Amino acid sequence: MPELRIAHRMHTYTVIPRVLYIRRWGLKQTDSRPDRKPVMKAVVRPPCKFSSFTFRCLHQAVRTRSIPFAEATPVRPTTAPSPYTQVIAQPSVSSPPALSILDFQTLLRSYLISVVSCSPILLGPSLRILSLLTHSTSPLLRQNRILQFILKRTLYKHFCAGETPSEVQQTVAELKGRGFTGAIVAYAKEIVLDEQTAVENCKVDRTSDVEAWKNGVLETIKLTERGDYAALKYQFPHSLRKRSSTLANLECCRFSGAGFSIIQQLINKSTPGVAISQANKEICESAKSKGVGLLFDAEQHAVQDGIDQWTLALQRMYNRGDRAVVYGTYQAYLRSTPATLARHLTIAQQEGFNLGVKLVRGAYLASDPRHLFWATKEGTDNTFDGIAESLMRKQWNHVLTPGEPDVRRQPAFPNVDIVLATHSHESVRKAICIRQEQLRSGHGRVSLAYAQLMGMADEVSCELVQAGKQSDGAWEEKTEKPRAYKYVVWGTVGECLKYLLRRAEENRDALARAKEGRAALGKELRRRLLRL
Repeated sequence: MPELRIAHRMHTYTVIPRVLYIRRWGLKQTDSRPDRKPVMKAVVRPPCKFSSFTFRCLHQAVRTRSIPFAEATPVRPTTAPSPYTQVIAQPSVSSPPALSILDFQTLLRSYLISVVSCSPILLGPSLRILSLLTHSTSPLLRQNRILQFILKRTLYKHFCAGETPSEVQQTVAELKGRGFTGAIVAYAKEIVLDEQTAVENCKVDRTSDVEAWKNGVLETIKLTERGDYAALKYQFPHSLRKRSSTLANLECCRFSGAGFSIIQQLINKSTPGVAISQANKEICESAKSKGVGLLFDAEQHAVQDGIDQWTLALQRMYNRGDRAVVYGTYQAYLRSTPATLARHLTIAQQEGFNLGVKLVRGAYLASDPRHLFWATKEGTDNTFDGIAESLMRKQWNHVLTPGEPDVRRQPAFPNVDIVLATHSHESVRKAICIRQEQLRSGHGRVSLAYAQLMGMADEVSCELVQAGKQSDGAWEEKTEKPRAYKYVVWGTVGECLKYLLRRAEENRDALARAKEGRAALGKELRRRLLRL
């Protein structure tokens, strides 16, 4: 590849037509795709410090292309890059790092929380304190204004969108201002009951609970805009570990959402009652009229089959247009998920509706029976990536198969809309690699959105946002802008305490990912402090 070495003082600069990172103390070469138009940039060999005046002069010369080409030996990378580390468009000379879209307050708070999450010494006591606050009935703790103020300015502000509609809308507007496509909004209220109260309420058809749940979901939909999503869950006991016709074996149950009257219906996979059917219909009609997707979150395995059955019935009714309105959630860590999803895809193809799929790894490791899961994390990762690839390509593969070994007899693939909810850098990069390949080859692409929880995996989310910003100003035409979303919850500090506890526990279970996030946040924090 043509290059020109420019001698200045004791250093040598090289000019080549490649895409590069630029740093204050030097320029670093990165990989580039052969289909990109040449972009004149500069690199430093070897990386070294030089004056800001020299930097500005060299940078301006390269941008204005005032430095001519000279034939020389091509510059070859010393090591082969990972096939998925370069699939997201690399930043140009003037592009800041991905995490630069975060304001300094958010960045600092994220880093401090990640430090606690990665430290066994700090995380254990922090979780015990949060659990005490969550389950305590003492007015001294639950009505303490000082404590409420501290929680709201720290954990609550980091993971939650707000207490009032105006606060939620402001948070969503800030996300969109940073470059996110939109938000997935959910209501995070939960109720804690003891065993006797839980069993008594399950025997009563309390339509008032369903009505309150419906109103909360409708209020959540009002907080969204066209193109956003609203997440909802029936929310059943977190200690429900096995299918049973009674709830007498429960020790302490946390309920919320639609209440207690429909638990037995879901456990028995029976037809939904009149109250919940009418509530679901009103919710779906409201979302459809506003252009908002509905994500029915996953629950524990004991009630998940019933939820899948109800969600599939709603998809038959509302997913007949160009885009899906109702989405079901599929957990990759369950051994049964590939067969379940393949069955639903076959039904969607036979009955002619779009299947809305929200794909996650799973969140009930601590409560569901262990034999339901894959034995290793690699098994879960392979299942997640295999399902994601099958859905994006609209082709059956070795992970997602309809059960018919003869390819000629396999059913056609239905139309699907996907929400890829993952905090894995590798899974996101694999998905983008497939999408870019489809874009360059001219193949049709399904509707795909990426989602991460607010306050978590910012290094993944911000990279997607930065890739979207670069695609807007890219030289080449065939560059897809990823649709990046943040999952945000709203409610009072007291209502969101249990949600905050689950988020903190998830950081403990995903210690490796938390360390990766801490490293990225620390790097960006150092960059800003050194710049001052």
